[in-house]
Amino acid sequence: MDTVMITSTASPLELSRDEIVARLDAEARRRLNMSAEDLIRAYRSCELTDPGRVADLLALASLLDPTDPLFVST
Repeated sequence: MDTVMITSTASPLELSRDEIVARLDAEARRRLNMSAEDLIRAYRSCELTDPGRVADLLALASLLDPTDPLFVST
């Protein structure tokens, strides 16, 4: 399983692909009442009215491989 390491001044955080997608999905549902897949689709088609509101989620999504199924399905 691929993992991504996020480093800060505190301690490194490693997240697997599944963990990243789960966090994206949970937060997209909580904030926008949409799935992670719908969030990415809306962002890529310029349909998000305030992308700054979910900039952290978009940054997290950018850690995934560009060929990830989350992006391919959009």
